[in-house]
Amino acid sequence: MELVLPDHIKFSQSLAAPIDINLSDSCAQGITLGELIELGGGKMPDIALGYNPIAGSEGLKAAIKAYHLPTTACVDLNQIVTFSGAQEAIFTTMAQLLDPQDEVVVCTPSYPSLAKLPKQFGAIVNTVPLREEDNWQFDIERLKNAVTAKTKLIIVNAPHNPTGTGLTDKEVGQIQQLAEQCGAYILSDEVSAQSHGDDCAVSGRFSAYPRSITLGVLSKSMGLPGVRVGWAICGSKALADALLAGKSYLSICGSKVDDLLATTALLHSETILAYNAKIIANNVQLMREFVSLYSQKVTWVEPHGGVLSLLKINSVKDPEKWSRQFAETSNTLLLPAKLFLLESECHFRLGTGKRNFAAGLARLETYL
Repeated sequence: MELVLPDHIKFSQSLAAPIDINLSDSCAQGITLGELIELGGGKMPDIALGYNPIAGSEGLKAAIKAYHLPTTACVDLNQIVTFSGAQEAIFTTMAQLLDPQDEVVVCTPSYPSLAKLPKQFGAIVNTVPLREEDNWQFDIERLKNAVTAKTKLIIVNAPHNPTGTGLTDKEVGQIQQLAEQCGAYILSDEVSAQSHGDDCAVSGRFSAYPRSITLGVLSKSMGLPGVRVGWAICGSKALADALLAGKSYLSICGSKVDDLLATTALLHSETILAYNAKIIANNVQLMREFVSLYSQKVTWVEPHGGVLSLLKINSVKDPEKWSRQFAETSNTLLLPAKLFLLESECHFRLGTGKRNFAAGLARLETYL
């Protein structure tokens, strides 16, 4: 198996211009290390820097359960496995579950790993395109047509990267029923599911299905990518044990320092999410005004959750060339949606989670 650099990372690294505003950033703003330590009581404890438990500390797993799952969820802590970010969890899941010629169903556009990585393990990927004319909504009927008796894994991602669309409770039930009928696993990528005031109703909804793996991470909703902690909440202990076995050949265990910082962040998640929510709400309002003012130039479908959505710039014919020129002119990154497997000449991934969004939007306005 030969892995290659994902297209969106390769594109970003190939830019000659220094980037100081990323209008495609998938993370919320988050807080600083000093602010996080203050939330935890003002000082870091003196801990021995030995190996951490492979699955993560009991305190961290308990905090993940409280943060990510509905209060009614019956999940034991031994069904939760932590990773060095969500990407390691995705890789481990596919390495442990997929065999050559297994079929995988995934919606496109997509976070590249979800659609491309299964092929590295010999699987056959059946894609279900989300369509702009449907406001990027999931289409259960087309999903049904993509599922066969050979389907091993159904991948869902909500809030969706890069469209921002969500799943209704009815759609969650229909997807689970599809998986049950063919005995498939469900990989539910929920890295952007949490928001201020949310009762977790939009996250952890597949957790009762024994063949489910629910992904979360600190980098997106919480805006803390510098704390390298992601997690998989498994529908059974046997599934969690399989992921632990895979992880033992990768990072083995996470950092004790990251484990401690992640636990602190999750225990104070409402404070961090509330801080992020104000920034996101302000940026979404700025975007509404921008689209209203330039309705002849751009089209935008407001996201249902998270910070990502797709911006259509009507005049663009070569999105990669346009992005490079925009970066060189304004030191601002706006990634073409083609890098996220959308066959479009004029769509770009837009992130509304950062404090500097207004400045980036002003640069885009000037450039347009």
